[in-house]
Amino acid sequence: MGDNGLTEEQKLVLAAYCEKTVPWLEEMYFKKFDTNRQEVLRLYDDNTPIIWNGYRMVGKEGIQNALQQLPSTTHKLETIDCQPIVSPDPNQRFILTTINGTVTYADEICNTFNQVLILRSEGKDLKIVYDCYRWLATS
Repeated sequence: MGDNGLTEEQKLVLAAYCEKTVPWLEEMYFKKFDTNRQEVLRLYDDNTPIIWNGYRMVGKEGIQNALQQLPSTTHKLETIDCQPIVSPDPNQRFILTTINGTVTYADEICNTFNQVLILRSEGKDLKIVYDCYRWLATS
């Protein structure tokens, strides 16, 4: 497979962004989702499309309404995979993440889930620009 025309420096930068994504997701996204959900809202881009179990929402207002309707949650992450998305613009850095785990709602209902996020780097920060969340099974 080709190297997509990336320099060694660009490859290292993309690898570094992918490496820092896992702790960012654990601490900045899922931990806050479970403990202080309104803080999660600032991690999304203004026009992020979200598909949650087949329901589509767009933008922070849609996300906020959905977050307010969910009961309390506890996530247990099984796997997080991060892959760089090569952009024609070397100043744009995107990361495709796939997350698998379980989520418990209101300490009662436990579901396995799969979530796909596309993240865009903004300086030292990451913004969610796409979010697709799907339950796989209920136990």
